[in-house]
Amino acid sequence: MPAVTRGAGATARIRARRGSVRPGRLLLTLYLGVVVLAFGAAGLFLANRVVRPASEAAPLIARHVLDGLLRWRDDPARLRAELTAISELRLDASLYGADRQLLATTVTPPLALADGGVPDRLRVQSEIRDRDRVVVIGVAQWRRPSFGRGIGPLAILLGALVVMVVVIARQVGAPLQRIADAARRFGRGELGARARLRRNDELGEVARAFDEMADRVTTLMTAQRELMANVSHELQTPLARIQVAVDLMVDGIDDRVKELLPEISRDLGEVSRLVDDVMTLSRFDLAHTQGRVVGAPLRLEATPIGELVEAAAARFRASHPERALVLDAAAALPALQLDAVLVRRVLDNLLDNARKYSDADTEIRVSAAPTAAGAVLAVTDRGIGIDPADLAQLFTPFFRTDRSRSRSTGGSGLGLVFARRVVEAHGGSITVASEVRRGTTVTLELPATPPDPVVCP
Repeated sequence: MPAVTRGAGATARIRARRGSVRPGRLLLTLYLGVVVLAFGAAGLFLANRVVRPASEAAPLIARHVLDGLLRWRDDPARLRAELTAISELRLDASLYGADRQLLATTVTPPLALADGGVPDRLRVQSEIRDRDRVVVIGVAQWRRPSFGRGIGPLAILLGALVVMVVVIARQVGAPLQRIADAARRFGRGELGARARLRRNDELGEVARAFDEMADRVTTLMTAQRELMANVSHELQTPLARIQVAVDLMVDGIDDRVKELLPEISRDLGEVSRLVDDVMTLSRFDLAHTQGRVVGAPLRLEATPIGELVEAAAARFRASHPERALVLDAAAALPALQLDAVLVRRVLDNLLDNARKYSDADTEIRVSAAPTAAGAVLAVTDRGIGIDPADLAQLFTPFFRTDRSRSRSTGGSGLGLVFARRVVEAHGGSITVASEVRRGTTVTLELPATPPDPVVCP
């Protein structure tokens, strides 16, 4: 429903609420997770491109180093220096003579000779021959990387992924579960169920939207209950009087029946207006689509606004001659394209509200003035006013500031709602300004021609 704001003198204005969606923390968290996954994938890709070729080239490197060692078999000092150097390269080597006796080694126990080839690609075996006679045999083997050296980067990557999953679960999973739980409880009929999620991200927006929707639904359901109570109350008195009249007619008491007939006629007129208001509001609500009135039930015609206001004042004076009504209409008022019947009912409702909620010795003022876009009408009383707490619900269907349901000040709570629907259907606006114990002013702004009007045939 439209939001109601207060200005000076506790003014209630109808405004359209516009939501804004901005990138929030949830998206940033998801983006961060994507970045971590991307870096992890890039690291694994680089490791595969770098480590695998190095592993495939390991036998060639080992064989080249081993062939160099074998050349220094006759120079023990140089051989020991070379063995020390290759040991620092994480390469182990053992040299054997033709009789398979160990000549030198970098590792204990020495690498064993293998017959029939070397299956391990990190291990090579080479020999030097002199006229088909084996002179020396060398065995070289790369040291396998320790598990601890390889698990570190992997552990860091897995840890980062686990932290990311936990963060996302906390940022997304738990709030979604909370919203879903609130939705299920609300669906079971717990009208007080709310998500009440205090977050400044997209999930917070969803939770607040759900809570606002639940508030509106609760308000509408409460309004429906009030409607049933109001309609039941309004129907009780005329039905009771009709029943009494029928009983008296059966008993043949004609004089008493004649006394009741004027009251029955008045009650039936009120019931008829109540039903007509409900049906008209239903047609307006059905025609209301995406914030604008489409196909609203308007019968537009050029209507002199001055004559319309004067006629409303005359009807009020004829119905309530004891009340003082001041008409303040400008001399030159334009003719507007409007549904005269509906606008006339709006004015009648506003004048009747002013009468109900003000003392008999105070005056009621109705004014009309031209504007650049059309005309502005206002009804002012010096009555009890409206409590600021009630202003927020003033245009809620079937809401009444007076909940006593007195027949003198009761009504169904549709007057202002009906007025707003009619004024908005004409492309205008309605404003209520009120101060407790000072009075209330209801202002209508009507354009010369409704925008894109849809006229009933």
